[in-house]
Amino acid sequence: MKASKTVMMAGLFLAILLSGCNRNAADMVVKGSITVNQEAETLTFSGVLTDEALDPDTPFRARFFLQGKTIKNALGTDLIYTDEELKSRKEGEAPKEYRVEKTVEIKKSEEIDKIISEIENEDKESVTIEIVNDNGRIDDKVLHDIKKE
Repeated sequence: MKASKTVMMAGLFLAILLSGCNRNAADMVVKGSITVNQEAETLTFSGVLTDEALDPDTPFRARFFLQGKTIKNALGTDLIYTDEELKSRKEGEAPKEYRVEKTVEIKKSEEIDKIISEIENEDKESVTIEIVNDNGRIDDKVLHDIKKE
């Protein structure tokens, strides 16, 4: 019985400890948004990133992960990489901000209103900006901010 209590107390302590730990993200994503150009039938994914939490000279790249069914079907993909690999500030320099952007053609333009609705829905994770490098995902943030041109 005493061993049972000890195991239960250890489990409770572990549960309390883990409940205080949420994802320890690098907080690199300052902001992000999607811009719809209905005339050109494009979506522009953009973000502002900071390298404050990274070690100097760390390579990284931004990508946009699409989870929403409508947006994936309308664009014909679920992963959009920005064009360039970035590198964090040099040793001794102040943290920098980076702007990343990628414009993608909408293959099913009749879905534009549904895409907008899907992205704006706070209960869904349709578009996530992810910061990655060879070691995996560094940070991410779900985007709900959408603008029309």
